[in-house]
Amino acid sequence: MERDELRTALVTHLETLRRNLQVVSMEVLKTKYKKPFDVLRQDICKAATAYTRFLVFDNMRIKHKYFDEAVPYIDGAIAQTKRLKEISKAAFQRQDIEEIESLALALRSEIEAALQPFYVEHMCLYVTPECFIEPLKTPEIYNDATSCVWRDGTWQLLEDTSEGLLLFVRSKPQEEAAA
Repeated sequence: MERDELRTALVTHLETLRRNLQVVSMEVLKTKYKKPFDVLRQDICKAATAYTRFLVFDNMRIKHKYFDEAVPYIDGAIAQTKRLKEISKAAFQRQDIEEIESLALALRSEIEAALQPFYVEHMCLYVTPECFIEPLKTPEIYNDATSCVWRDGTWQLLEDTSEGLLLFVRSKPQEEAAA
């Protein structure tokens, strides 16, 4: 599903909850209308999860071969965040799609920040034959985890590095650097 479809599904469920709450109290929904209310809550939960997941991870690049290595960074950020509880409150208490989107994007920023050490571990110099022919042609900065090269002030996709050589840059642990 694409972003608009996920958003529309969530908005529809939030509007149903809002309309129900306008005519019936939460206590009545939880007791007299328990079964349909439980279904609606599950629908909201599934839709909010899917939409949040999309907003958080859309276009976040990590090569498949490095994904298992990145998971602890992602899981750590998710375990420490309070955003998921806030998203739940925005959905069930306020039915506020804009707040949900804002919180999801804030969660994305937290995960991206948590991934920075992982990305640094996969930094390389991309040395092409031109670097040896042209004396002023310097190697480019490349991130092997994302398949992106730093050009013109932005990270740009460069999946085929077969024309050059990747020289990995890894910082020494503090103990080794001091010795």
